[in-house]
Amino acid sequence: MQEETLAMADTRTMGIVHSALRRDLTRASDALEDSTAPGDTQRVAIAQHVQVMMDFLDVHHRGEDDWLWPTMRGLNPSASELLDQMEDDHLAIVPHMKQVTAAAAAYERSAAGREALVNALRDLRGSLDPHLRREEDDMMPIVATTLTARQWDDWEQEYYLKHKSKSELGMEGTG
Repeated sequence: MQEETLAMADTRTMGIVHSALRRDLTRASDALEDSTAPGDTQRVAIAQHVQVMMDFLDVHHRGEDDWLWPTMRGLNPSASELLDQMEDDHLAIVPHMKQVTAAAAAYERSAAGREALVNALRDLRGSLDPHLRREEDDMMPIVATTLTARQWDDWEQEYYLKHKSKSELGMEGTG
């Protein structure tokens, strides 16, 4: 048990979560940009899914901002510059997330909002994609060598799993 407690954090789930988010954002954009406009049922489903993705991203970033980044600062002060960048990225992404959420809500009500949602998603990706890549390539290797597997697992449980129903976990593909 001692060995398990001291094992390095396995941060591969971060890449999996990010990949799923990128995949779904790409699929939504592709469906919206298709020359054939989505029908009403598909339009509403796309709009609702985009809103769920923005809620998910907000929770994801809050878990990092509330626990992961402060914990890393305390345990690994040499990572402060990169942690500053992670926090700055999150602040820069928030207005884009709000724009996407508002555009998706408008598109859910009316097909006339299609182009605004396409543009909002494009703007979001311009700030989100480089952040996700930097987090995976630069931050997660530092996290993996700073946190133990137990710390990482406890964080995921506390911020992302324990407060969700089995249905919610199933919808996210984590249950």
